[in-house]
Amino acid sequence: MNKRAIAVVAIIAVLVIASAAVALLYLNSGGSKGNIAGAISIVDDRGKTVNLTSAPQRIVCLGSAFTEIAFDLDAKGRVVAVDSSSEWLLNSTDNITKLGAVSSIGVESIIAQNPDLVVVWNFNMYANFIGNMENSSIPVVAFYPKNVPTILHTISAMGEAIGEKAKADAMVSDMQARIDAIVQKTSNLTNAEKPKVYLELMSKGGQTVGNNTMSNDLINMAGGVNIFNNGTGNWKASAESIIAENPDIVIIENQSTKTNDDLKSTLGTSVSAVSNDKIYRIDGTTLTTSPRVVDALEQMAKWLHPELFA
Repeated sequence: MNKRAIAVVAIIAVLVIASAAVALLYLNSGGSKGNIAGAISIVDDRGKTVNLTSAPQRIVCLGSAFTEIAFDLDAKGRVVAVDSSSEWLLNSTDNITKLGAVSSIGVESIIAQNPDLVVVWNFNMYANFIGNMENSSIPVVAFYPKNVPTILHTISAMGEAIGEKAKADAMVSDMQARIDAIVQKTSNLTNAEKPKVYLELMSKGGQTVGNNTMSNDLINMAGGVNIFNNGTGNWKASAESIIAENPDIVIIENQSTKTNDDLKSTLGTSVSAVSNDKIYRIDGTTLTTSPRVVDALEQMAKWLHPELFA
């Protein structure tokens, strides 16, 4: 073989190797594009970069919102265990382990599931638990969405983490379009046109919501004014403070043991929501950081402005 022929063979060999390398890089990038194969790298709400060699096949979801997102992204078949808050999402035939309340779960129970990803709330109270899982070489992503925009971000990030980014992006796009359709009609309302709203959760004995909460965001986007938007977080409002604010509309989670008659008796007919019979019950499972939060928004908008959303 002469020198020219050797040079041609060498060039061809280099091109073949380069093509193979490019192909390998393409395949490895599949995880971040919704493919279940390929490396994945995401940053969770701790600011921690979590690297996975491929889309997880044994997922543990510790939080009903995360379980619901995984199921909605068609990853139910890869969820091997959930916490007690997620059990309502399971069917009797599902082969998914019920681990109990997160606060009572030991790392040994997680290890026994042989997970390649755990999704959990980024609560301070779980910091040691998360650290112990990571010290056992279990990949963990932790999220703590607190309002509607961060819910959308969490869905997108979790979709990427489980190798379903394309489906997550499509879901977020649909949710954003539905949100925009509501806000487009409510953004031009005057303050006088916005009803005053009292919202009561089922949890912790019937707490209400203040500023910097997801529910406060929903009330605003639905075209109302939260009577307790001068507060922050969640707390149990006294009957006297509710009566003093005279809400036009009362919304209470349907799972609450408190009946509408209970509310009417407590607040009295001096409150507009009582005298005008505008006490509504909302499915509490929609007031969470899941795709169904838009269902809650659309329902609120119909109650607050039936003239706009008949």
